[in-house]
Amino acid sequence: MKAVQKKLIEKELAKLERLNPDEPIHVVLSGGGIKSVGHIAFLEYLEIRGFQIASVSGSSAGSMVAAMYASGMSVDEVLNFYKTTPLFKYSWLTPIKAGIFDTEKYASIVEQYVKPRFEDLNIPIYVATTNLQEGKVKYFSSGELVRPLLASCAVPAVFCPVQIGEHLHADGGIMDNFPVHPFLEKDKPIVGSYVCPPPKMKQKHLNSIFKVTHHSNALLLYAANQHKFRYTDGTFIFPLSKYGMFDTKKIDEMYNKVKECLEFYSYAKAV
Repeated sequence: MKAVQKKLIEKELAKLERLNPDEPIHVVLSGGGIKSVGHIAFLEYLEIRGFQIASVSGSSAGSMVAAMYASGMSVDEVLNFYKTTPLFKYSWLTPIKAGIFDTEKYASIVEQYVKPRFEDLNIPIYVATTNLQEGKVKYFSSGELVRPLLASCAVPAVFCPVQIGEHLHADGGIMDNFPVHPFLEKDKPIVGSYVCPPPKMKQKHLNSIFKVTHHSNALLLYAANQHKFRYTDGTFIFPLSKYGMFDTKKIDEMYNKVKECLEFYSYAKAV
């Protein structure tokens, strides 16, 4: 981890130190595909520190972590889900829908791990989706859980949008990749985990239309969410930019990278 990144993590952990562990907190989990395994390490750290979680909001893959955690799964069980559950299967390919893979096919898997309704969860959560027809973000917090989860994780073009009621919903990260808004009028501290900051790029690596477009989209996503960090009492921006959002072979590496970030400050303080 670079010195600048260490200082940023240390700064946010110092903010966390000032919070009262006896006061429940709200937690915001960004999207980020497979990189959301970083959220698992973050939740584990909050547990170790003794923080009580009042509620969690999540966008895209962050919502899946939130739902599993709120369903009573341990951090180890959520991590194991990521390591053993396939993202893609040939049988899920769909030539007739608005996505490469049929999102509905994932329902039977997700149903095995999360409670059926928001009201059944151990702690309240908010799931951000994008209403494609109205062009608005929607925060689900009641009723059926699985369909909003599938919609929140439906990355455009890769996964089909999901019909909820009369509208098509897709990836929450399209319009809100860091859903702090459900907590803005609450009276408890807010902490966040952001796992998809854009990388710094050398000129020689921006040498094609695809690379420039891909990097530009990463910058747009970050710019659209960066200002929300100031609404929290501490937001951790974890250095996972070198990993791909579907890089399933690096799950352990990403998880351990975030643990390393969090343990660095604890170790330094103890010394």
